[in-house]
Amino acid sequence: MTSVLAVYENGVLRPKVPLHLAEGQEVEVTMVDAKPVSEPISDEEYLNRLQAAKSLQEMFAVMDSGPPEPELDIMEAVNESRRLTGFRMPEPKSQEVAG
Repeated sequence: MTSVLAVYENGVLRPKVPLHLAEGQEVEVTMVDAKPVSEPISDEEYLNRLQAAKSLQEMFAVMDSGPPEPELDIMEAVNESRRLTGFRMPEPKSQEVAG
């Protein structure tokens, strides 16, 4: 059994990922309303969906339906970590000027 997300448009169900089916192959469709994108799913439900994926395409579809990743400024995060831990950068060694 394979589970895929689909969109209903103009009287036709359109899968969101390519299906590996032979032309004219009959399949049984069971419909379950997906949660709207505006409703976030719990971390547990997201993990369950990922673990239930049977292919990379299914896994990618689950990942696309997950919560958006927050934008992260890596240097800001590093500096915040340094500030919180009291880390001080070592003083640069002074270069003696020969003269």
